[in-house]
Amino acid sequence: MEPLISVIVPVYNTEKYLQRCIDSILGQSFTDFELLLIDDGSTDGSGAICDTYAAKDSRVRVFHKENGGVSSARNIGLDNALGEWITFVDSDDELLPDGLQTMLDGVTPDLDMVMCGYVEYDTNGAVLEHERVEKVYNLSKKDSVLWLYNGLGEVYFYFGYPFARLFRRSQIEAHSLRFDTSIAIKEDTLFVMQYICRGNGHTRMNAKPVYRYNHREGSAMSEVKKGFNRKDVDSFRAFVAMKHEAEKIFPWYSDVMIVAKQGILNKYYSLLGAMDREGVDDKELRGYLANATKKEVGNIILYKVRNKLFKRKSSKRFKTQLGHE
Repeated sequence: MEPLISVIVPVYNTEKYLQRCIDSILGQSFTDFELLLIDDGSTDGSGAICDTYAAKDSRVRVFHKENGGVSSARNIGLDNALGEWITFVDSDDELLPDGLQTMLDGVTPDLDMVMCGYVEYDTNGAVLEHERVEKVYNLSKKDSVLWLYNGLGEVYFYFGYPFARLFRRSQIEAHSLRFDTSIAIKEDTLFVMQYICRGNGHTRMNAKPVYRYNHREGSAMSEVKKGFNRKDVDSFRAFVAMKHEAEKIFPWYSDVMIVAKQGILNKYYSLLGAMDREGVDDKELRGYLANATKKEVGNIILYKVRNKLFKRKSSKRFKTQLGHE
């Protein structure tokens, strides 16, 4: 019998954290799941740890592959998943004990996606951020996309991470969705955007934390955040691709298109600022960014002003839904 949930964990050189991660998954209160461990060409003991767990628990399946990045590893998981629902866990993070059950609670046939909260820890194990408003409510396709860009301002920060979510495998397969392996940053947000836009877009939000997100030195994101990184140009490309996805179904004057264009604009300014601070004189890159931004955004001053007004209106509306005035 096929499991209800497939848990996909891309693994690359995380032997220090991997056992903690796997134990948190195998120790779930909900047990009807399979665990797919995708060893992405690890050069430490991670692959052997995966094999050890597979030998002890029939729910665990291991796939060893040449190193190709987290997107290619997640795609191998998608190619082999059997569950009705799919969720992702990073190999240095953990699921809280009732995580899978919490995500499943209240699932209805019309839902495309379930989104839950998480607790964020710094490198010393101290709590950085978590959602204290444990509310449950539903989002339309439009609001699901707006949430992807803006979250709830100071009320809740989520955006486009693939963890702490349930995706319907049937919808992923119906639209041949996979992570874009040519994009190294924000590829996960692009995947979530495509998933929302190509289905009915109904999302169930349960702000109760189900996931422990652990910061660690040497992770891909920690390296990017240190300063200008040419890989971060990929995040600009991701925002452009997200805008192209949105314009297939939303009118050019809609709130969604405003924030989609603002996302491109914000990333453009962010990249230019990082290049200026570090003295990066790359005329070709600057030209590409400027021309692409002009092409995608158009009258940037208009969109910038309109988006500021929209964000205030959007934040107030979501606060009202959560019972906050």
